[in-house]
Amino acid sequence: MSEENGGLEILLVDDSEDDVLMARKVFARLPFPHRLETASCAAEALDYLRRSGSHAGRTGPQPHLLLLDINMPGLDGFGLLRLLKADPELRKIPAIMLTTSASREDVRKSYECGAASFITKPETFEGFSDLMRKFAGYWSSVSALPQ
Repeated sequence: MSEENGGLEILLVDDSEDDVLMARKVFARLPFPHRLETASCAAEALDYLRRSGSHAGRTGPQPHLLLLDINMPGLDGFGLLRLLKADPELRKIPAIMLTTSASREDVRKSYECGAASFITKPETFEGFSDLMRKFAGYWSSVSALPQ
């Protein structure tokens, strides 16, 4: 976790407004310091991370974690992941695929592209809440993250 602000910085990249809204509600209830930012597509995520385009004036820290959906218009989650892992400044940020897919092919491809983890989104709010509590516990207190 960031020693500067005491919180976990997370960027969620997902084109589904419903999924983003659910994630915001769930993360707001998590009992640890964090900040959840969102991007609705790969291009916006890249602008955010590279501090370019509409995010040219962004001064906050880089995320500690990226949560990437696979199925997005334009560049999908796999393409975004490949670009991130090819960038010397961004490749160190762990990218977790957070998707509705349970396909073994998507799991395999995610790890081949450099994902740190693959999580299938539960269908219910309660299931998603439970999963994110476990996720947050692991990434905020068990796993060491790059600074």
